[in-house]
Amino acid sequence: MIVIKPHHLIDIMKLYGAGVEHFVPDESYQHDFYKVANHIIENLDTELQFTIYGDDICKPCNRFKDSRCSDPLDHIRGYHCKDTYNQALDSRLIDQLKLDQNAIYTPREFIEMLSRDRDIIFHVWLEEDSGLTEKRNRLFQEGLKKLRNVNGKMQERD
Repeated sequence: MIVIKPHHLIDIMKLYGAGVEHFVPDESYQHDFYKVANHIIENLDTELQFTIYGDDICKPCNRFKDSRCSDPLDHIRGYHCKDTYNQALDSRLIDQLKLDQNAIYTPREFIEMLSRDRDIIFHVWLEEDSGLTEKRNRLFQEGLKKLRNVNGKMQERD
């Protein structure tokens, strides 16, 4: 089972939509984004548990200290710490999708949930510049489309 922040799963989908087919290690942060992303892309039936706190991606990161992200944030108005901003994003996603943090989901189930709310990016990434949010949504939608068709196991929705 993978413990994951919902926004991390959306980031994986967005990057997959941008054309990243195989994720590689990040030398500067040393987190496990690449490992989790590759596993999820290859197995859409992996068990997931959602959290707003440190997840399996964050824990090995060199900026994850005292059970929180110590990375500063200066480009999002009203936030000075990535940990606080990410918790806000993840709380919005959990509320928007009515996720139960004690339940087990699969990426396949999450994809189906996200496919029903085509505007979720606009309801969650509220503080971003609209151009950046539009780009995030476009790449995310492309990633959803690609994942829905992985191995012909899912059908594309109109």
